[in-house]
Amino acid sequence: MNGLDHASEVVMLSGDHVMTDSRKVAEAFGKRHKDVLRAYRNLQCSEDFTRRNFAQCFEINSLANGKPSPLIQMTKDGFMFLVMGFTGPKAGEIKEAFIAAFNEMAEFVRAQADGALQRWEVAYVEYRADLEHASRCGKDLSIWRGRRLVHLARLEKLDPQIKLPLLASEAA
Repeated sequence: MNGLDHASEVVMLSGDHVMTDSRKVAEAFGKRHKDVLRAYRNLQCSEDFTRRNFAQCFEINSLANGKPSPLIQMTKDGFMFLVMGFTGPKAGEIKEAFIAAFNEMAEFVRAQADGALQRWEVAYVEYRADLEHASRCGKDLSIWRGRRLVHLARLEKLDPQIKLPLLASEAA
């Protein structure tokens, strides 16, 4: 499938967004990068759509003595808008592969988020159980502090009753 067998080869995570870039699009469709950039510049979409779905970046070009070269990052919607006009015998196959890669990466992100949420929920349940246990222990300790004095006073009263009259036996 023209090297698009793995999602990570054509899409990437940028923050929480699944993106691709103009260089990967050019490579996949067998176009020159500057032609993909021209197609981007000639898009007839709203400013709002452009702002939400495209981001111009720069990469250092080692072939041009370190001069920064423009690179366009795009969302799945931006990609679709850009490549709608790309034609050719393999264009449909490549579009499908990109869409599948976007979907695969989005599912990966969703699964990671779901796993994090489940781990958080388990941790929260454990926290609440320990908090309730500590609360019960605190209440029991408070009760003990009040009863401790009663127990000690009672033991002091009973203490003389169990002492043997050693003095009488010592005198004999």
